[in-house]
Amino acid sequence: MQIIVLFALVASIVVMRQHSIRRAVLDVYLPVLLLIPPFYSLRLPHLPSLTFVDMAIFPIGLALMFRYGQMRQVRRADIWLVCFVGGIYYSELSNTGAPNAGLVLFGALASAIMPYLIGRLLLEEDGMREQAIRRMVILLFIVGILCAPEYRLGINVFTRTVGVFFPDQRPWLAQIRGGLTRASGPYLAAILAGMVLSIGVIFSLWLGFVEKQRGNDRKYFGVRRSVIVTLGILAGLVMTNSRGPWLGALLAFLLSRIGRAKNLRRSAIITLLICVVGGTVGYIKADQYTSGTLWDAKDIEQENAIYRRLLLDEYKPIIEKGGLFGYGVIAWPKVGGMNSIDNEFLFIRITQGELGYACFLLLILEAGIAIIVAIRRATLTYDIYFYFCLGGTIAGLMLALTTVYMGGQSYPLFFLLLGWSQSLRQTQQGGMPALPPASSERFKFRRVFA
Repeated sequence: MQIIVLFALVASIVVMRQHSIRRAVLDVYLPVLLLIPPFYSLRLPHLPSLTFVDMAIFPIGLALMFRYGQMRQVRRADIWLVCFVGGIYYSELSNTGAPNAGLVLFGALASAIMPYLIGRLLLEEDGMREQAIRRMVILLFIVGILCAPEYRLGINVFTRTVGVFFPDQRPWLAQIRGGLTRASGPYLAAILAGMVLSIGVIFSLWLGFVEKQRGNDRKYFGVRRSVIVTLGILAGLVMTNSRGPWLGALLAFLLSRIGRAKNLRRSAIITLLICVVGGTVGYIKADQYTSGTLWDAKDIEQENAIYRRLLLDEYKPIIEKGGLFGYGVIAWPKVGGMNSIDNEFLFIRITQGELGYACFLLLILEAGIAIIVAIRRATLTYDIYFYFCLGGTIAGLMLALTTVYMGGQSYPLFFLLLGWSQSLRQTQQGGMPALPPASSERFKFRRVFA
């Protein structure tokens, strides 16, 4: 019954042939990515495990790679991404050999290169930005609503449904906190679900803003549709009971709100002060909270926080010995009792070495630069607000990644956002009527960055 995985491959090819790559992304890739658990796969001898999302993206990704090969414009971020993925391959090749390196490269193509190309080449085409966000928001609203049975009753609708076709493959065990199940939905774990849903919350706010300005945001029982959708996704985020993504979502919200302010400069300064003061207080409190040993922890939450702090100290010698390329993702050395690396930045330094870590930081830096440049050039509030939402989302994910590794759907989504940042363009006036122009204070804001 595992052969059902190939349905995603067939669907992607058919939609591409009959319609377009854009439709394949909207109608096949995004639904598969956001609704189907990634731990169910087709397993064949001598081949990597083939998941639904792998099958959905490969026809799309190959077509986009061909399109990219015909382009003459290469951005710095493209180079850093190639170095990042090349480093993944070489790290595995030098530590565990060519067969494992090939498997790792296959995964990197499906979860990093191809999602990046979707963002880089497709999502800023005419009308595609809104279509993609609308599709993501609707899908994540469905996820948020269906998290309720898992949160209250421990019944995961997604694994119960898809798992019928994979009787010999089991999802991860549910996590309990405060007597309630931490909702994970179709994602690998609750904290990863929180990261994905936080993206949906921010994008739903932008979509609601657009619909309100157009006057087509319908009301149900006196409540705007966009508010209902945002609350549904937010409810899913709350039901994950994951503090790292909550903090990331809060940071993303604060940054994104700058984009719809009448006075961008004042809003940016106030937001920066809030982040600095809040970050300083939070750091002091966190340092006090994690200052003891694991035996000093009063509850499991404090024990987890102390564990994350100890990871940095215990793995420091291993990182230093790993050098430029690290140990690879399959056989990296582990400290006794610390097999779980709950920090993506640390995990990259261990498995991919200093080269992979540097390329990862450069990719994030390039995204920030591209977003700031786009903000300085933009004239429509529609665009400015979106750029701040995108930047806030990436910043929020970075904060969350200090508390968890980047796994499951969060990995391709992160690289899709990075690619999206490299293709930002201004919306034509005719394509977005009735939106208020950006405040003249934007030009003062430009001088802040000059």
